[in-house]
Amino acid sequence: MKKTKKIIVLVLAFAMILSLAACSKKPIDYKDFKDIMEDEFDFEVTKMSADKGVDKSYYAMDEDYEYTVTYTLFDDEEDAEEQIEDMIDEIEKDIKKDRFDGDFKKSGSGSYKKLVANGEDEDGNDIYIVVIRSKDMIITAMTDSTKKSDIKQIDDIIKKLGY
Repeated sequence: MKKTKKIIVLVLAFAMILSLAACSKKPIDYKDFKDIMEDEFDFEVTKMSADKGVDKSYYAMDEDYEYTVTYTLFDDEEDAEEQIEDMIDEIEKDIKKDRFDGDFKKSGSGSYKKLVANGEDEDGNDIYIVVIRSKDMIITAMTDSTKKSDIKQIDDIIKKLGY
């Protein structure tokens, strides 16, 4: 009985640690996003026009146009949640209709979600994309390649941004 209680306590403690870790993923400030993209990766950051429900929107690209990273700050968390759910629905629909062939992974909970798609679209174009939602912010990082070096570059960007 004591052993069972210890196991239950350990499982609950581990679950609590995981949920706290997911909650600790806070949105990055636009200025930090801009500084990291310009200083660490030598990307040019440009302001985009804001759509309905969007407070701020920017994109960053390298000089060879191989990598694109977007930063969108929504008016509220509900708008960001709706946007990422729409993205999930579109990717899943593309998989079902054979318009995307590859891996699609979802993780996170609450106000933090991470999506990763790695594969080929219906026209045979490679794509690797990582989408992060943290509260009222969404970051999208993508490349038209599935080469290990390009995947690593996108993953390095996401990691440097704090996710």
